[in-house]
Amino acid sequence: MNHTLDVVIPAGGDPGLLQRCLVALLCDGHDIDLRVIVVANGPASSQNQASAELLLRAFEDERQTLIVVTNTCPGKTAALNRGDRERRGGAVLYLDADTIILPGTLAAIVAGLATDEPLLVAPPMVLVRPEGRLERGFASVWPRLSGMENDVVGAGVYATNPAGRRRWSAFPPIAADDLFVRSLFARSERKLLAAGGFLFNLPRRWDLIRAKRRWDHGNRTLAGLHDVRPGNLPTRSFRSRLGDVARLWREGPALACFVLLALSARLTRGENDDAAAWIGPKPPPIAPVAPRRPRIGICIVTHNNADEIRACLTSLKSCWSELSIRIEDNASVDGTADLVRQAECRTKIRANPVNRGFAASVNRLAVDFGEEVDHLLLVNPDVELASDAIDQLIAASLVSEAEAIVGGRMMRHDGSVDPHNCLAEPSLRQSIAFALGLRHWPGGKWLDPDALGGWGRTGIRAVPALTGAMLLISRALWHRLGGFDEQYFLYGEDVDLCIRAKRLSGTTLFTGFARYVHRGGASSASDTQRWIAILRGKVSLYRQHLSPLGSSLARWLLLGGIALRAVAETSGLAGTKMWQDLWRKRDLWRRGWPQPDNSLR
Repeated sequence: MNHTLDVVIPAGGDPGLLQRCLVALLCDGHDIDLRVIVVANGPASSQNQASAELLLRAFEDERQTLIVVTNTCPGKTAALNRGDRERRGGAVLYLDADTIILPGTLAAIVAGLATDEPLLVAPPMVLVRPEGRLERGFASVWPRLSGMENDVVGAGVYATNPAGRRRWSAFPPIAADDLFVRSLFARSERKLLAAGGFLFNLPRRWDLIRAKRRWDHGNRTLAGLHDVRPGNLPTRSFRSRLGDVARLWREGPALACFVLLALSARLTRGENDDAAAWIGPKPPPIAPVAPRRPRIGICIVTHNNADEIRACLTSLKSCWSELSIRIEDNASVDGTADLVRQAECRTKIRANPVNRGFAASVNRLAVDFGEEVDHLLLVNPDVELASDAIDQLIAASLVSEAEAIVGGRMMRHDGSVDPHNCLAEPSLRQSIAFALGLRHWPGGKWLDPDALGGWGRTGIRAVPALTGAMLLISRALWHRLGGFDEQYFLYGEDVDLCIRAKRLSGTTLFTGFARYVHRGGASSASDTQRWIAILRGKVSLYRQHLSPLGSSLARWLLLGGIALRAVAETSGLAGTKMWQDLWRKRDLWRRGWPQPDNSLR
């Protein structure tokens, strides 16, 4: 197999987005002879050129080729044609500069194009779920339209082999370059790859309407080209539209939002929707990232985890980053520290004579890493990561337009999804849902805010808060936040961190592609002790993030919920005695965590 691939990137947008795109290519290009060609054009050509040139050294260190050229002619297709002049003539990937590929994408493209027959391939598109109602509706319906589902869509990412590239000489001056190329390949010559993927950020609000107008205009201009084969394009006849409505009617509100947005784009057409102009979304400036492969500092806090720590350390792998691992052991008596020293030469461990608590220990580990890492990865010792989990977290962090805390998909040992990795922020509604046990009611997924509307923990989307079993956070954001609040000894510090991050214009992002198995509660001697710590964390969150009246009401609701469960156990409706124990020991948790003891720092 010829493991070579040329990548042509027209760069006319935000330089920060281009830099993130290039970092993802650099990370995913192992075992592939890459030749990446960046064509800086448009008003920001000098900024994009400078941004791309920052990665020249990193590509050289990885024995890859990065070529940066400028183009004076306006328009994306002019940039594509300029980039084609730098190709070697083999397989080629055309990639928009605001796109982030997922781990394994380049290898899947190279393997998919290993044929002498003309072939057009693309990885699956993963829409980063937007937050607005109209945008969410559009995102739910658009990828499922006729001619898009299970087919090569393009959307700024498509690749072909040498035989396929000979189908056209140059890109015509139109906006829909991806549909133009698709029209040259029959259905049997198009392949949607099973592995990899690319992350696509939908524009927001009016930017989405402007982008939809540009897409529609580009589609209409295709009909005027003599070498286009209309039979290879998605059918948008009145009959096909009715078929889509009949097939997607169950989407209800989402379908209505899609139709409304499509009509808005149609009714607001203007003369500026010309094919040659680069009319793209205009997001706020994106912060640049380190112009190299990311460096990840992994922080693990142990307390009597000898049975789990070996499996955890074995699972810490990454093709996209350089890993450093540090452990702080909090007074383990089961030989955890000795086991780590014997089993892991790449791990530095510090043993404490007393249990300092999770938050304080992570803060110390973060200080130890200093500025030698770009991100901190917080991992519980009773967690086992999938082989690409860390790489998927990095990809999600690259696509985020704001500084992000990124978490993954928590699984149980039986393979089922544990929904507790994403939670609602502390609120009275959350306390009422817990007190009444709404999650166990019919339709409770819509009533319990922690259920997030019954969402199945798939895809990529912003969430209210993430649990700390596996969290990736940039070192810069961590320092801006001052790390964990050390009043939280165990449980609650992760939710507090997420709330404070969003107040600093950050975001908490979930990716269902980063999977991990969490044993849960392995550092607690019993379920009762673990729940005492959980409840203390909840009360502390109420105290810190609700009003005095709201905090008091939430605490009483929490007490009421425990009391109801204890009564159920006493009546024989439950087979445990944990809730009775928690009720009897309510004085241990109803006031939350005390302020940290500064003498231990």
